[in-house]
Amino acid sequence: MVAAPELISLDNKRAFWRGVILLSLPVAAQMLMQSLLGMADVIMVGDLGSSAIAAVGLAAKIHFLLLVLMSGLATGCSILIAQYTGAKDFASCQRTLAVTLLVGTLVMLPFTFAFGFAANTWVGWINPDPQVVQLAAQYLIITAPTLLFVQWIVIYEASLRALGSTTMPLVAGVFAALLNIAGNYALIGGNWGFPALGVAGAAWATLGSRILQLLIVVGWVYAKKHGFALSIAQLKMGLDKTQIHRYLAFSLPLVANYAIWAVGNSTYHLVTGYAGTEALAVMGVIVPIESAFFALFVGLANASAVLIGRELGAGNNETAWQLHRFFDRITYVLLIIFCTCLWFARPWMLKIFDQLDATSSELLLNTLGVFCLLVSIKIINMMRIIGVLRAGGDNRFTLITDTIVMWCFGVPIYIAAVFLTKFSFIYLYALMFLEDALKFIPVLRRIASRKWMRNLTQH
Repeated sequence: MVAAPELISLDNKRAFWRGVILLSLPVAAQMLMQSLLGMADVIMVGDLGSSAIAAVGLAAKIHFLLLVLMSGLATGCSILIAQYTGAKDFASCQRTLAVTLLVGTLVMLPFTFAFGFAANTWVGWINPDPQVVQLAAQYLIITAPTLLFVQWIVIYEASLRALGSTTMPLVAGVFAALLNIAGNYALIGGNWGFPALGVAGAAWATLGSRILQLLIVVGWVYAKKHGFALSIAQLKMGLDKTQIHRYLAFSLPLVANYAIWAVGNSTYHLVTGYAGTEALAVMGVIVPIESAFFALFVGLANASAVLIGRELGAGNNETAWQLHRFFDRITYVLLIIFCTCLWFARPWMLKIFDQLDATSSELLLNTLGVFCLLVSIKIINMMRIIGVLRAGGDNRFTLITDTIVMWCFGVPIYIAAVFLTKFSFIYLYALMFLEDALKFIPVLRRIASRKWMRNLTQH
């Protein structure tokens, strides 16, 4: 059994900074690794032609949308566990994990069967190219079991992070990524004496890497006799209808919020395709840069949510408020440093992506400048929503706010600008930050009201 971690005192600055670093850096490193390796399958099937690239890219997008759903369920679990940790109620942490594993499995089972037994039918509904459909369906059929595996991985990782255990999920992710890349190399083109399986080879490599990741995560939990090494009796706690209803009432707004964000984000990228070839090329370069830039702040937001959640669960509202102010200040400092560095590094970035033509290179230089000037609004909102409001379970407010600003203002205005104006992509890209500008004040006022300071452990 693993005892709940001690609350970190703001007075003990050395211990506090150590706690923040241990919570944030492994998550940031894992996010950065995922942003760099997330398209490994797409890149490594490049020699097989455009149909293979399109097929694996389509399958990757479908997997991503379901990963968003999984993450919503896992986030609800981690917030509750962080608060129960603060309340020193580890039995409720175990019960929350059991409930989430049950709910996550039930949610993913229909998708697993749809991938494994019906992909040849429904993929044709979203893509008209028969060859792309055939290859994408082949990939989805092979990788169907990964939906359950990834759901369990995401839930265990989120639960362990809520207790402060962030290094082991990173280690498991690194080994999985290495196996995925090695498997791709061996099975796509037929290297090291393996058969050349093409797109199917990429799928088998993905399946193998997820099996390895699950074995490392769950194997570590049970080998260490961790408190989350649940027995059959403890897993049966997940069948409690009252606990299931309570978990769903808390988590469903989170899941909806994640889904709305994913669809909206995909819409921005889809519509950008109508802004011209140069715009689409620049967008393709900007996305991995954005992902790498956001990685550290996602880790910092995770640390903020865990530490603030623990204090709220322990009833220490004033300490939670001081933690919010601390993370606000460190976010501003890091943004000034990173944005300044990226601004002066823009010419160097152009040399990395020297395959772009002169027009696209100039557009990329200016677009990166817009990113440096406006990204602070998005990052600050992200830190306050993910790291503060969600720590107190303020899911309904964030769902309503995100939905209104994205679908009533952000997305419609961007679509209108693309199709009804002849704005340069520099201005169109700036419009992508409009929704963050619109919700900046409501989020700030919500935090100032302290209505998000809820102790979720009190039934």
